[in-house]
Amino acid sequence: MTLSAARARPGDAVRVTGANWPAGQLVQLVTCGELALPGSSSCDMRAALAAAVGRDGGFAVSLTVGEPPRPCPCVVHVSAVGAGGGGHVDAPIEISGHPTGPVPRPARTPTSLEVVEARLTGGGSLPAWLGAPHERTLVYTVRNAGTQTLTGVPLTVRVGNGADAVATPPTGELRPGETRTYQVAVPIPFAAIGDYPVTAELGGLGQARAVHRAYPWGLVLLNLVGLIMIALGVRRLLRRRRVRGYGPQLAVDGAVLLPAVVRLPDLGAYLVFDDAPGAGRMRRLAGGRLTPEDLRRLLEREAQQPTAVVDLAALDAFLTSRESR
Repeated sequence: MTLSAARARPGDAVRVTGANWPAGQLVQLVTCGELALPGSSSCDMRAALAAAVGRDGGFAVSLTVGEPPRPCPCVVHVSAVGAGGGGHVDAPIEISGHPTGPVPRPARTPTSLEVVEARLTGGGSLPAWLGAPHERTLVYTVRNAGTQTLTGVPLTVRVGNGADAVATPPTGELRPGETRTYQVAVPIPFAAIGDYPVTAELGGLGQARAVHRAYPWGLVLLNLVGLIMIALGVRRLLRRRRVRGYGPQLAVDGAVLLPAVVRLPDLGAYLVFDDAPGAGRMRRLAGGRLTPEDLRRLLEREAQQPTAVVDLAALDAFLTSRESR
């Protein structure tokens, strides 16, 4: 790892370049005093920076030099964080105006953080059932199993495979042997389907992972109802076309083909067969019933005989003479 400048003042930007890291690994960069030997308690965690390693295993970022809480000798401390994170690299840097002290002896017991619990709570709400954006709560419980007090160590929570961190509350002090629970609101995006991993860590320690399984069954049901409504609309359209004569026709006595609805001019009525669209509703409105024998008798009635004789030739001549006038 190399720095663009071996000496800087607090607030200056230094270009940090690294190589030979696992591709896609998330690394944390921070300015530390006492060679970062006491752990995160010697680092300016307020100015910490996270960066993703590229496909070639390298990274290049601009880091703002912080003011470590411990005296120099100082280093830029780069460590792997997240799932599978491990290892670190230090590059010495001289911070102008920062106190200098002796190099501390490494602690006999390194900083250790145990994960007691990491789970997601909440669920069953109507917005989540319909696939709308909603929230879950990450319950993250850790125990300081080391001998060093962790002060102001940042809590980092990420959702999915993105590099953006979720806003987290201040961590305060975590004394040796102390157990503390942090609750963080985790946003779930719109129309989330499948598994959404939620990762958490405290200053690069205590890596934990919980999985949110999102299945918006309400959204699926709405889409299914929409498809059913479309199918009913198509079916209704086809039935209307059948009324207009495009559907199958019925045979009466094996001789005459009739559509589902037949108009009877002599009776001033309509003959509706049982398979006609809306036949049930028509029967309920009419409330009447006609047997086949009654229908045949009505259709086969004799035509009325004329009661007068008309001379058609004389009538034509009379009408022609009137038109010529």
